[in-house]
Amino acid sequence: MNKELTCVGGPVCNEKLSAGLIFAEGQNLTHQNKEALWEIFEAIGRNWSNTIYNSNNQRSSWYEMLKAKTENAPNYTGEYVNAIYVINELKAIYGIGGAYKKLFFESGIDNSAPPTNRLAHCKIYVVNEFIRMQITAGGFKSWGTKYGGEQAKNYHGFLGGTRYNRVSKVRAYDPDATNLKADQE
Repeated sequence: MNKELTCVGGPVCNEKLSAGLIFAEGQNLTHQNKEALWEIFEAIGRNWSNTIYNSNNQRSSWYEMLKAKTENAPNYTGEYVNAIYVINELKAIYGIGGAYKKLFFESGIDNSAPPTNRLAHCKIYVVNEFIRMQITAGGFKSWGTKYGGEQAKNYHGFLGGTRYNRVSKVRAYDPDATNLKADQE
């Protein structure tokens, strides 16, 4: 049984849509749209207590992803604007904290099923993508610090490091040492 038929939210969230991307070619996100989407991204880190600086250390990477997803085909602008409508309705119904809890944990959306309403589009095309981006950009490197754990060291996500080179590497690659080892065998 498809859980989308009984998902959370009101008429906006439950409005039926086709499973394909929401058409938005030629449209651009406003500054207010970007700030509303950033709030969703920040809420991911807050709800999992797994980021430092309230995700601000990932903002430039997030903005680059947003820019790429709205300036190249396929254009995600329609999906992003839809997500704003969905979260605004959820906030009106459940309050700010409750809205994100419902969206992230209690939406009733099956991630493997085609999205057929606005809430499903928001969860599958926007929230899940933001979660993937957060992880690859270094999310979870401060996992557990809230409860006395240590912030991870020498971990920069799956991308293998920051583009700013502020943190020293664990060890530098020495091609001579590799060749020396091969010669000894």
